Amino acid sequence: MKLNVTKESRAMMARLALLIIVTLMVTGAHFLLGTETHEMHIIHVFLRSLYLLVIIASAVWYGLKGGLISSFAISLLFGLHILISWADRPMENVNQASMIVVYLIVGSVSGLLVRLQNREREARLETERRAQREALIQGFGSLSDALKARDEYTRQHSENVARLAVEIGERRGLDETQLDDLRLAALVHDIGKIGVRDDILFKEDKLSPEEMEAMHRHPTVAAEILQPIKGASRIAEIVLAHHECPDGSGYPQGLRANEIPEEAKILSVADVYRALTEDRPYKEGMISEKALEIVHSMAGKKLDPEAVVVLDEIVEEN
Repeated sequence: MKLNVTKESRAMMARLALLIIVTLMVTGAHFLLGTETHEMHIIHVFLRSLYLLVIIASAVWYGLKGGLISSFAISLLFGLHILISWADRPMENVNQASMIVVYLIVGSVSGLLVRLQNREREARLETERRAQREALIQGFGSLSDALKARDEYTRQHSENVARLAVEIGERRGLDETQLDDLRLAALVHDIGKIGVRDDILFKEDKLSPEEMEAMHRHPTVAAEILQPIKGASRIAEIVLAHHECPDGSGYPQGLRANEIPEEAKILSVADVYRALTEDRPYKEGMISEKALEIVHSMAGKKLDPEAVVVLDEIVEEN
C-alpha cells in the first residue's frame, strides 16, 4: 500500500511539473516574440490556444479545483502579457480579453465534467461492490448451512460470535467495510472444521498432540476455502489470523501484535468469550464473571488488551 501511494504521489508531482513547464514555456514565448508582423501575430494566436491544453489537462488530472486554479493562473499570465506586449491595440485587446473568458469557462466546464464523470464511475463501482457483496453473503450463507449440517453447535456459536464481534468493532471505531468484513469472517471463522475428522471434532476428552495439530489446521483450511471466492480475500486473511496471539504463540503463522489484522484481534476475543459462556452437550457454559476472569488473564499475551477492555464494557452494560 505504501509503495502504491509513493508511485501515485510521484505521478502527481510529475504531472504538476509538466503543466508548470509547459505554462512557463508558452508564457516565455509570448513575451520573447515580437508583435510587429502578421506572422508573429499568428504565432501568438497559436500559443494562447496552447494554454487550453494545460487547462484541460489540469481538469482531467486534478478535477474541478485543478481546472479553476490553472484557468485563473493562465488568465493572470496572459493578462500581464496583454498589458505589457499589446498595449494601445484596442481591437486586438478585445479578442485577447475574450480569450481570458474562454480560459475561465473551459476550466470550469472541464472540471465539472470530470467531477460528474468521477461521480458516475464511483456510483457504478459502488453498485458493483454491493452486487459482489450480496453474492458473497449468499455464498457464505451456503457455507454456514453446510456447517450446520455437520455441527449445529458450531453454526450457532459462529452467529453469536458475529454479533459480539461487530459490537466490539463498532466501539473500536471500525468503518462500515471493516465491520462488514468482520461480521462475515465471524460467521465462517470455523468453516475449516469441515476438514476435521468427527472423532476429533466431537471428542470430549483432551486431544492428543496429533489431534491438536489436526484441529489447529482449521484456520488454514478455512482460508483455503474462502480465498478463491471473489471479494473474500480480506475475509480469508481475518479468518486465517483469528487464532494468532499478540505474543506470537498463536497459530498457524505465529504472528505478533502489530502483524495481526485488527478485525482478527476482535474476532479472537469474541470467539474466546462466547466459547467460555455457551452451553455445550458435554459441559455447561460459565457465568460471565468467571469467563471475564479467564479473558483478563489472557489479555496482552493471548488476546488483544484493547478489545478485552471493550468486551468488559459490553458485558457490564448487559
